[in-house]
Amino acid sequence: MKRKKLLVALLFTALFVMVCYQPLSAGWIIKSKTTSEYESGWSEMYLQNNVFKMVDEDHIFILNGNTRDLTFVNVQENTYWKGNLDDFKNRMKEFFGKAMDQYSAQMEEAMKNLTPEQRAMMEQMGKNNPMLNKMQGAKTKPPVVEVVRTGEVMTIVKRSARKYIVKSDGKKMEEVWLAENMISKKDWNPEIFRELAESMSMGVSSTDYEDSEQYWKLEDKGIPLKTVYFQDDYKSVDEVVELTEKNLPASTFEPPADCKEMSLEHIFQNMEE
Repeated sequence: MKRKKLLVALLFTALFVMVCYQPLSAGWIIKSKTTSEYESGWSEMYLQNNVFKMVDEDHIFILNGNTRDLTFVNVQENTYWKGNLDDFKNRMKEFFGKAMDQYSAQMEEAMKNLTPEQRAMMEQMGKNNPMLNKMQGAKTKPPVVEVVRTGEVMTIVKRSARKYIVKSDGKKMEEVWLAENMISKKDWNPEIFRELAESMSMGVSSTDYEDSEQYWKLEDKGIPLKTVYFQDDYKSVDEVVELTEKNLPASTFEPPADCKEMSLEHIFQNMEE
């Protein structure tokens, strides 16, 4: 009897270990290229257990959706800043608040010396500038965004991708070939990216279709394997050229070892470079 109880106990323990210590889900490495009539570029995205890293020629961006830690790396300077998303949001509000006050004062001073014709031209230019509109007390109207799921399906890097069309005020802005439900929410949850994006807009009403609720819902449906962007006569294509599923070490989501840590203010000043 004792032997039987011991075997049952051992079996229970083994099952408990199997349940509690299952291996982490495999990570993803997604390599893409961007091409247009005038330029080309590349990027690499790494995903695993809701931790994200994006790499291009100039920058590395890392966001941990579990701990809410984020890291910005300037590849050219070999510098980085690492902190928490909540602290980043507060610092961003403070930084852009000061920048807005300074810009507003400069604009007010400049407007004093404008002729009526120049003032009218400036007001016309500001109609599609959310930041300038806010400074002038004007309200911007968000676009009407429509996302259409089509019946077209194609194979990209051996994955099935469905075509979606994104329209803004009736105008086609994107064709997105989406691998629906390819990656689980455990590895990819775009909600924290939306939180980060909204914190960077600082409450300014946006005229960008990418900030709409409809567009963010598209992000929930899957991973884009090919996106065609339309801007007047200009067209660019972002396409995944290599897709690998494998376990990624924790070091994947750390800044390079030889990077020098810098202040967030320094990162802000170099964000647009």
